[in-house]
Amino acid sequence: MFFKLLNDEDVKFCLDHLPKDKTYEDGKNTGVNKQNTESNSVPDEVKKLISSRFYDSFYIDSVYCPNRVSINFYNKYKSGDYYDLHIDSFRASPKSNNVYFDYGWSICLQDEYEGGEFIVETPIGQVGKKLAAGEAIIFPIIYPHGVKEVTKGVRHNIVGWMSSCASYESSFILKNIVEVGDFLEKLNSEQAKMIKVKIELIRNYLHKEWGQRKWIMLN
Repeated sequence: MFFKLLNDEDVKFCLDHLPKDKTYEDGKNTGVNKQNTESNSVPDEVKKLISSRFYDSFYIDSVYCPNRVSINFYNKYKSGDYYDLHIDSFRASPKSNNVYFDYGWSICLQDEYEGGEFIVETPIGQVGKKLAAGEAIIFPIIYPHGVKEVTKGVRHNIVGWMSSCASYESSFILKNIVEVGDFLEKLNSEQAKMIKVKIELIRNYLHKEWGQRKWIMLN
């Protein structure tokens, strides 16, 4: 759910291409239960970078089997801003394109702020974390989520949606297989290496069965 997606150079690139202040609009234009500002003026260069990082990520590809990514907008939270728990629309805009999404995602662009934890309501309880610069969260779009009040500094993010070829249940299984493989890697024994090979075989087979996909970036 939480993982590092952008390196320091990527983060700087995204910050260097922040939209002009005049392009930011009151977040209440798209939701009454929040106080922040948003801009959909995401440059094509940033969209290309984010898309490539999603595409190149072993973790995202192995767990989520994505086929579409939508890079929606920058958002900005200053001191006192927040976003109460809510559920995103499952359907892309314009609705005429008949595209539905399975996951929401958010990438933090700086960590010089206090408060502002990203929270998600899951079947086993609420999960929350203050995201570091370059850190991302991916969560099922059916989960209520929000941002706690920022108490100091400014929180810059890029947010969007993603669709997957795999069901939530399939992604959960793939996630656990990847985590077992990571654990075996750390054991660094010959027996563990042999087991990891078999785990990779299972993962590759399931990924082939569940994750036949064509990567598409939606503007």
